[in-house]
Amino acid sequence: MRAYPVVQTVQKDNICHTVLAPAKLPPRVLEEAQRIAITAVASLQSRGIFGVEMFATAEGEVLYNEMAPRPHNSGHYTIEACDTCQFENHLRAILGLPLGAVEMRTGAALMLNVLGEDSMRETKNICQAALEMPGAALHWYGKAENRKGRKMAHFTVSAQRGYAHLAERLATSPTVLQNLAEPTKAVLGIGAPAMPKSEPSHASPLVGIIMGSDSDLGTMQAAAEVLKEFEIPFEITIVSAHRTPRRLFDYSQSAASRGLKVIIAGAGGAAHLPGMVSALTPLPVIGVPVKTSTLSGVDSLYSIVQMPRGVPVATVAIGNAKNAGLLAARMLGGCGGLPPAQAAELVARMETFQSESESEVLRKAETLEGVGYEQYLASMGGGSKVVGV
Repeated sequence: MRAYPVVQTVQKDNICHTVLAPAKLPPRVLEEAQRIAITAVASLQSRGIFGVEMFATAEGEVLYNEMAPRPHNSGHYTIEACDTCQFENHLRAILGLPLGAVEMRTGAALMLNVLGEDSMRETKNICQAALEMPGAALHWYGKAENRKGRKMAHFTVSAQRGYAHLAERLATSPTVLQNLAEPTKAVLGIGAPAMPKSEPSHASPLVGIIMGSDSDLGTMQAAAEVLKEFEIPFEITIVSAHRTPRRLFDYSQSAASRGLKVIIAGAGGAAHLPGMVSALTPLPVIGVPVKTSTLSGVDSLYSIVQMPRGVPVATVAIGNAKNAGLLAARMLGGCGGLPPAQAAELVARMETFQSESESEVLRKAETLEGVGYEQYLASMGGGSKVVGV
């Protein structure tokens, strides 16, 4: 059995109007929804595709509603957004063929049912707007009669970079925006105060940034800034290996199932956090030795880098959380875990970053060679006798 990502629907006049994939809900709610759906379908001992409808309460509970033993309207987005669409997997299942992959091949997608307006011309105006929108694919049902509220077509808008990118694409069409229900706009932040472009969506984080104490935040924020620059969604929190061992255990054990792909852990002194996390999760862990007042972070470095065989931790330089963020971006772009197009885009952005870094050094070298070391040092305010990394 395979389960497609949990999606979030908005109804209009008791008809499914929009479907957001993946659902923008807390990870534990998504996990519970998948668990309930899989349990319900498994109890039938049948074949085919099943649509399982549930409610998520404000308190975080998931309530089972009903099941449809057929391809479902809420699964139409899979045609463009998933490796194998629901219709093909339905046929594979009833024919006894191997099921296709159900993972999304795009960061986020929104399916909108085109409901009949007062006239066929008005109905087709929405379809025309969809055809002009980047990332949109229209499916016209070929119904001869237009009727108010009747399902006439649907279109799916895909966005490689997640929810923020999806909102940007939807915002290019006033006609489509006007047709979106307010709850859909609210979920995507359309019409809310604009966020900086680099602000990631934390609904489905790919990287977890953790630290042993809030005093480490000044160091670890550099990793967060890099991930924001590359538009990689992340979460950031405090997990102490010594003061909150149960929290450490729960965080590490649930990280993979919550969708994280990489964990960046910063710690100082005894610095057991990165190693303990690595021992408890199958995900790659990057350790950041935090500089301390006693041994300037050398104690942190030795504690993190001297891991026993079988418990790997990729360790960066003392205090260099920026490199941890860059390494996480490279892992995501070059080692899988993302849809191919999204991974390729991330690799391209990393190559641009490297090229810009090279150009910066070459400009400095040219200036140094041109004005001489004395004038160059003077322009730096006398220079620094401390080597920085």
